[in-house]
Amino acid sequence: MKNSNTIKTLLAAPLLALVLAVAPQHVALAQTTAPQKGGNKPYTFVEQMPAFKGGEGEMMKFLGSNIRYPKEAQENGVEGLVVVSFVVEKDGKLSEVQPVKKLGRGTDEEAMRVVQLMSGQWSPGKQSGETVRVKYVLPIRFALSEADRSAAADKANRPPQFKGGNETMMQAISSHLVLPAEAKQENLNARVMVKFSVEKDGSVSNVRLEGTKLKKIVGPGSELDYMDASTFGLQNKTVLAKLSEAAAAAVKSTSGQWEPALKDGQPIAAELVLPVQFLGSEANKKTQPLNPPSMEGYKKDYYKYDEVSIKPRLKDGSIEKFLAKNLRYPQNSTFEGDVDVHIIVKEDGKLISMIPVAVDKSVQEEVNRAVRLTKDNWVPGQLNGQPVTTARILKVRFVNNSSAVAATTNAKAADVVVTRSK
Repeated sequence: MKNSNTIKTLLAAPLLALVLAVAPQHVALAQTTAPQKGGNKPYTFVEQMPAFKGGEGEMMKFLGSNIRYPKEAQENGVEGLVVVSFVVEKDGKLSEVQPVKKLGRGTDEEAMRVVQLMSGQWSPGKQSGETVRVKYVLPIRFALSEADRSAAADKANRPPQFKGGNETMMQAISSHLVLPAEAKQENLNARVMVKFSVEKDGSVSNVRLEGTKLKKIVGPGSELDYMDASTFGLQNKTVLAKLSEAAAAAVKSTSGQWEPALKDGQPIAAELVLPVQFLGSEANKKTQPLNPPSMEGYKKDYYKYDEVSIKPRLKDGSIEKFLAKNLRYPQNSTFEGDVDVHIIVKEDGKLISMIPVAVDKSVQEEVNRAVRLTKDNWVPGQLNGQPVTTARILKVRFVNNSSAVAATTNAKAADVVVTRSK
């Protein structure tokens, strides 16, 4: 299916903002203006290079109208550059179309397919007034929209999923849950937290209990809440063991019915926490369904930037580009060096902390000003398909002149470099 956003953007937006951008390379793998031996080998550079009829603008329109983002690449979040080389013949037709830089997942084939459609729509190159064959290199960038990028990331990074969905999973577990007779005798309902792992093959392993809470059934309409089992003076001491066995057996019965968790599109083992509820009456079973499982991994207060599968980002671009555009060198500052900017993006997208450390107060204030502009404009990071709080340190380098820039080239790379305007 054609990417409508691609076509519209190609017609209206600057080159750097294109969803699918192309930029011809007039300098190929080697340059020569000398005649080729044999008389028929293509030139790589001539006085008058080949040109698409109508110019680069028309070529971009043509590519935007004809390129289709391969489904496999789109679903797997594949983005990047495909570089295609070809020979523009003397009659404007193309030959020897081949990729010189591949991206994969169908993008190479799609780039070559569309380039071949351009055959016959070129003005040939000329050297010393004579029409000649010229080898041409054309890079084509495949880039997803934010919505498609998020959808692909969600698909490639997700927690375990029960085949048929959570409702089917609840029905499967509920069908194996039987309130032990010992619990009925004590007039109890029970809620058991079960931990278990879903392996790469979808099997269930390492089933164990996290905790058990009990609720005394006083009568119809009782509003007593569940309390820790240790607070109950149980007459029958085997009731907890029986509840544990029943909960574990119900969860084990789902083995083989799970789709494993994915990280970067590859199956991984993952641990889940599932609340299993024993209800003493059929009426309660209809009104109090099981809650869906949750990933055990989301117990940390925050995650480091390199720990999350989907990085937090600004809604309209990267934080690096934003700061590079908006940071200004304080007019009266003589500070040169690096500022470590600590940012924490909460799971709801709010920016809750920014702690720049610098010698110069005016530099600190400038960094704070620029970062504050990003408030309420964040998309949170994700781990296995779930939003999480993510912490990151950005290195912003302030340099006073070009020599200082050169002096830092061997130092640790900065995320953003701010130079003083002359």
